[in-house]
Amino acid sequence: MSRSVYTLLVVESPVMARIIQKVCPPSVYVLATGGFCWRPGYDPQKNELKAKADPEKRKLRSELKEQARLANRVVIATDQDPSGDFIAWAIARFLKRPDVQRGRLQSISRQGIFSMLSEVQQIDFSRLETRLKNRFLIREEWKNSNQVKMDLAGLTTVFGWSNEYLHFLDEDGRLYKSSGLFRCSQDEWIPVQQGQNKNHIPVYKPLALYDLFSPAMENKLAGTYQEIQLLVQQLFQTILQFSEESLISYPRTSARAFYSETWETISSQYMKIGPVSELKPRFLQEVADPDLPHESIHPLNLAHSPEKIKGELPRTTGQLYEWIYNHMIRCITLPVPLEVSYTNELNPGVYFYSEEKEDKSNRVPTSLRPCITLSDLGTTMNGFGTARPSSFGKKLDEWSEKKWVRIEGEIVKPGAEILKHLNDAESYGRILTELGKLSENENLKAETVRDVLAS
Repeated sequence: MSRSVYTLLVVESPVMARIIQKVCPPSVYVLATGGFCWRPGYDPQKNELKAKADPEKRKLRSELKEQARLANRVVIATDQDPSGDFIAWAIARFLKRPDVQRGRLQSISRQGIFSMLSEVQQIDFSRLETRLKNRFLIREEWKNSNQVKMDLAGLTTVFGWSNEYLHFLDEDGRLYKSSGLFRCSQDEWIPVQQGQNKNHIPVYKPLALYDLFSPAMENKLAGTYQEIQLLVQQLFQTILQFSEESLISYPRTSARAFYSETWETISSQYMKIGPVSELKPRFLQEVADPDLPHESIHPLNLAHSPEKIKGELPRTTGQLYEWIYNHMIRCITLPVPLEVSYTNELNPGVYFYSEEKEDKSNRVPTSLRPCITLSDLGTTMNGFGTARPSSFGKKLDEWSEKKWVRIEGEIVKPGAEILKHLNDAESYGRILTELGKLSENENLKAETVRDVLAS
């Protein structure tokens, strides 16, 4: 029997599936897995990836098989994280079709779906399986070693090993940013003096998911960090009633840059609401590698200002969208030079500045010490492979509940458990870095991982 001329599009979220089905072409049938149809497993003895069928998803698997038999192509648009990778691997393995494709879902608007379907790529089943097996192997060997939990090792490294910082506190606990990475020890006070350069500008980078937690919590949009993450996902899934357009790009991202095509689109949109002379010149634009699975979070259409769509959004998602929109405008336009900045004699190429309201006491800082913000923590832990964007909100709540970390506004401080292990921070950092390099190894052996863990 010949297949029909239609596409089977597989996503994870049933809510997202319903929204996509309304805006996608009639030749596309959307099916949601609702999470795992097969539970992930791993046999360390044979170094084999396992997929155990969830008995509650039997009907869904039957529908998946039947729709795939009828469709002329199958596209899997699951998240680009370990869970999404496993779902894609398990479906491709179950269907036994060599032509299964994968798409990157940036937007659930009609235009976004068309773009995704036109840019799909064939699944490299072998490479996907290798990456998943390596992750299981590394975590299995870590669990069997005498090391502390991997999350705790990562957090210990962040607070005890890092020597390049972007955020600092003065003597009164006021937060400062630096224009670039500044190398110093974690307990060092850096002497500063007011800079003479009147052309110093604030640095506004496009948003990663990690950058949203502090402002969302500060504005009391949710009670937990996991709730904030769900709120961001809710905003992503929002479709405007009349235009059927999405509001923001895919939010589970660690990137702080836009694809070059996005910059072109942004520029065209901004010229309709502001003068082109205000836009950042090319040499100041943060351009993302086109191979990155997702770019920074941003409004998809600058014409949808917070004021224009205010009546279509609940208060919480409306405030979140307003913050994302306003930050986007700051990122793409030329910033106003700072009135006051500070420098350090030993590294005059980097300057420091505060975005807080002016201190009425007019007290001028004489020294700064490094600190870790929620954004810094997310970036570093993601680099270690211990906290992906898709799980960061949940991890923050868990770490706080265990008292591994103390979160005070935007600042994260180590808890007692981390302080006990700080002397091992350098060792943990070296091990996590080496294991990260091994994760893409096509012939990774358990012995290799053990050697790293024992080093």
